[in-house]
Amino acid sequence: MTSIVPFLPQDSAPGELQEAAVELMKLDAALNAHIPESLRAPLKFMLRAVNSFYSNRIEGNPTQPAEILKAQLNKEKDLEDDLFEIKHHIDVQRYLSQQTLDPLEICTSGFLTGLHKSFYEGMPDKFLSVENPKTKEKINVVPGEFRTRNVKVGKHVPPEHEELTRLINWFSTAYRPDRIFGTSRIFAAAASHHRLMWIHPFMDGNGRVGRLFTDNYMKYCANLGGYGLWSISRGFGRDVDAYYKALAMADMERQGSGDGRGILSDKGLLKFTEYFIDTALGQVKFFYELLDPKRLNERLDIYFEMRNRQALTGVSGEILPQPRPEVKTIYKELLSTSSGTLERSEIGKMLNLGEKTIRTILSQMVSEKLVDAQPRKPVKLSLSPNSVEILFPRLW
Repeated sequence: MTSIVPFLPQDSAPGELQEAAVELMKLDAALNAHIPESLRAPLKFMLRAVNSFYSNRIEGNPTQPAEILKAQLNKEKDLEDDLFEIKHHIDVQRYLSQQTLDPLEICTSGFLTGLHKSFYEGMPDKFLSVENPKTKEKINVVPGEFRTRNVKVGKHVPPEHEELTRLINWFSTAYRPDRIFGTSRIFAAAASHHRLMWIHPFMDGNGRVGRLFTDNYMKYCANLGGYGLWSISRGFGRDVDAYYKALAMADMERQGSGDGRGILSDKGLLKFTEYFIDTALGQVKFFYELLDPKRLNERLDIYFEMRNRQALTGVSGEILPQPRPEVKTIYKELLSTSSGTLERSEIGKMLNLGEKTIRTILSQMVSEKLVDAQPRKPVKLSLSPNSVEILFPRLW
């Protein structure tokens, strides 16, 4: 038996915390119902880059948002190490989004090692070793394998490597979503994030794997259907010191007989759970306000006005050309459609223009990543890296 409290019991959580968990679930549902269909796929695409930026920022990656947006726009092949790491992280998220995941698998050893393997496979050799800060020994990182030696991370001494199999087995049972109900799933999402980080199962990559795990737990196991339209990693990464402080609080050993029955402090877990839910609430509220249709429409007008005046600079530093007047009309119509798509024939009738002219207009929009217009398929809205700063201020 593992003497670790898995998460705060719902009936013993403070009333304010229970109310905050309920509010999180309500706001997530409201956000999920609030987002136009046309924005869902492009927003999730953009948020993968935002997630990667913040998750890697926590680990010390200095890449700036403009570099990520430029790489997305130009599809550069020869990337600097830090940018390559972020792009690979984005690719892992894209891969996961294309899978049909079983909620009962999210906490298992197979899923966790699969996350680690996906992140490290294909990485250059320089990413596949870590250095012992005392002995300077180079230690190999094997993709998808738990660590086979003991480690120390700052002040935290994770469990010995011989304990990993038992602890991960406990983890997979403790957080099974079919055994957790109501707001307890929110408490479990918070606690499982810390407990996985505390176990520290891999030689390297535990933070990024832990946050990828939590993204999927929130989406598939915690009844947060809007997750993916907002991101908790963004909240963690905007105040890294607060994130590490909250993790350290939950790392504390039990402080006497009044601090729970497990080996770790219940008071520390409460503090981390409060931090986690407060951070999640902040992110849901931010994205709800950011995606308010009226405000978004106003920012869209500003974007096209600046484009018309050739007063907007792209992520590569060039002055963006003046678009044809029809571009704004098509973009706004796509944003407002219930399906999120338009047939070329619909666009032609709407603008009273011929097929050749429509093809020319769409070609310009595709080149700027304002739309996705594949042959013989409906035209879909896209989010150009050049428009993000205006349409979604403070996203990064």
